[in-house]
Amino acid sequence: TSITRSFRFETDMLRVLEEEAEHMGISVNALVGIVLRRYAEFTRYMSKIDMIVINREVLTSLLEQLGEEDLYRMGLKLGETVLSDTIIFWKKEMTERAVMEYIEKIICRYGNLGTYDEKRMSGGGMAIVVRHRLGKNGSRFLEGYLHAGLKIALGIDAAFEVTDSSIKCELPARS
Repeated sequence: TSITRSFRFETDMLRVLEEEAEHMGISVNALVGIVLRRYAEFTRYMSKIDMIVINREVLTSLLEQLGEEDLYRMGLKLGETVLSDTIIFWKKEMTERAVMEYIEKIICRYGNLGTYDEKRMSGGGMAIVVRHRLGKNGSRFLEGYLHAGLKIALGIDAAFEVTDSSIKCELPARS
């Protein structure tokens, strides 16, 4: 359901919104809805969960300075704490759905690290894929991060397939 509300904007701000909405091929109302949703789901938590914005080139350059195994181990170490701590603060619960939302929204959609897709398998398991532009080292880091995070948060020992631009994670059926 939705509710009609009115807001007052400064002229220059409205001009920016109108130009961006036209560029995107959507209405100003739709754009404002997108902006407010992003704020409600992510932006208001950024400083509280110690998130920063970083240029992709800077991040990939940093990733290239370390070896794959070092990055995998770093991912494991950070995945043991950061994933669970962030989800508990953000969602106030630790469920499979909350973890998948974290990967989809915090890591991919709002963190801009990749694109997210998931599929329920016939046996009840789930496959998730994150496509990214962080290179092989980025894949290894994400593999370690998600491997440890899923193990700690949900007790799941997931299976991974990694390429230079994607990571596939298969979660077994939950009993």
